Amino acid sequence: MTRHARAGNVCSVSLNKSKVTLPIGRVAQVAFQIEAMRAECCAAAQLLVNENVPNEAELEECARLDDALAEAQRLLKSTVANVMIARLKRRSRIN
Repeated sequence: MTRHARAGNVCSVSLNKSKVTLPIGRVAQVAFQIEAMRAECCAAAQLLVNENVPNEAELEECARLDDALAEAQRLLKSTVANVMIARLKRRSRIN
């Protein structure tokens, strides 16, 4: 029997008897969605560059958004990988 833990608007973390299920898959999915947002920034930057008079301020903003997204993506991917490695190590010690 699975129950959902509810804290504020959060209800995606579930409790299955004595084991809590972390939303690792969803976090990994967000990391890949960030890649799509970065592609949108790149496409917007390309359109700005192709204008007769490129808007330098908007290009700079686009670059700042891409930098922030890249940093968030690196952090999420790294953290998910580290959590998965830690879990594998724990399981191999148990077996």
